[in-house]
Amino acid sequence: MTILKEAVSAVLDRRGVYDEAQAYYNGDVPEVFATAKLRKAFRKTESRSRFNYCRPIVDSVNDRLEIGTISGDSPTATKKIQQRWEENDLGIEAQEIHRAALVNGDAYVLVWPNANGGVDIALNSPRSMSLVYDPESPRTKLYAVKMWQSGEAESRMNIYAADKITKWVTNTDTPSEGSNWTLMETVKNPFGEVPVFHFRTHRPFGRPEHFDAYDAQNTINTLVNNHLYTVDYQGAPQRYALANPGTDNGEVADFEEGDTARENVAALQNGPGEVWFMSGVSKMGQFEPANPEVFWTPIKDTIRAMASLCSTPLHYFEKTGNIPSGNALRTAEAPLLKKVADREAAFGYAWRDLFRFVLKIDGIVSGVIVYWKAVESLDELERWDVTLKKINAGLSHRQALREGGYPEDQIDQIMEERRAEADAGLFYQRAPQTRVNTNKDETTPKATGA
Repeated sequence: MTILKEAVSAVLDRRGVYDEAQAYYNGDVPEVFATAKLRKAFRKTESRSRFNYCRPIVDSVNDRLEIGTISGDSPTATKKIQQRWEENDLGIEAQEIHRAALVNGDAYVLVWPNANGGVDIALNSPRSMSLVYDPESPRTKLYAVKMWQSGEAESRMNIYAADKITKWVTNTDTPSEGSNWTLMETVKNPFGEVPVFHFRTHRPFGRPEHFDAYDAQNTINTLVNNHLYTVDYQGAPQRYALANPGTDNGEVADFEEGDTARENVAALQNGPGEVWFMSGVSKMGQFEPANPEVFWTPIKDTIRAMASLCSTPLHYFEKTGNIPSGNALRTAEAPLLKKVADREAAFGYAWRDLFRFVLKIDGIVSGVIVYWKAVESLDELERWDVTLKKINAGLSHRQALREGGYPEDQIDQIMEERRAEADAGLFYQRAPQTRVNTNKDETTPKATGA
């Protein structure tokens, strides 16, 4: 296989996985039926359920993935990181990068200098971009590929290697492995590495965060749509009329001589004051609609199964007054917090490598450390109590504030104000020292190291 065919295949082979994942996250999936007859009957209604329980599975993780600060080995490196962070609106874009990686399992960020002396840090969808790794060294990036439609009958493809970037075009809006590509331009890569960074939930390629919920969501969609279909019968029950044995062919006698029995029955109006006159009918009745609990009880059971399969606390699906608090809440959220910690580790290494490359573009060689904000469900008093205990255990005020999610510039301001107040003669009373068990490392910052 030539590199062009391999590049096209790298994008196209997993596109269906990403399309499916996005559809379930958006709640835009067709209903699944157990039998062909039900599928045919419900097709007429064109009903689509929007009881989307896949979204909370992703959002419950993404809402907790919040970067506190990213710092370098020196004040110069840290200041440059903050500058590039602000220039690219990463306070907002970082959450979108995390969400894309959680929804699809993979997300790609392209980093390259721009004409204005800045550095562009741009999220790219895995539907149009992919990374190719060395089979003998799975963590080594061979090259990245980006493919997109640029016109009604034209597609473009860029291949990002460690030494160069090649740009290609083909005269089709649906490229395949057999497409004929024409080289447009070759750009030198002076940085010696692939400028694309892979955010993923698993290795080598990710798995959608809500993947295990697909079947449960299908079940919920079917039950909800069946219930809504039944509601129509609850508001307007289906009725029947039993004719006398002597009636010809068991039909209702005509109301109008020129009309059929079926047309006459259809003309009956349901409403106050309406009088129905039916000749040859001995008994009237109606079919009882299904009990709503037939559908809602299995829906609740399915939601509980979904919560267990995806390690998502049940209170994220059921916003009721029975939400746990205190220790009960922390116990209920323990599986979720473990999952968040795994994502912090995976995404943290991607952010570390990304900003190492950003600093390389700016001519700075430095390590990078990513600090995440605390994810535990603590109230403000509990949070400060934890911070105080860290300081008493020997952690510096700067590090304690950093682990609390304060950005570096704000930490600098706080520390400067502390020094100014100390110089002015204000007295700081340090909390009583507590004995530290030196056999345990209780002061290790929650960070992705340099």
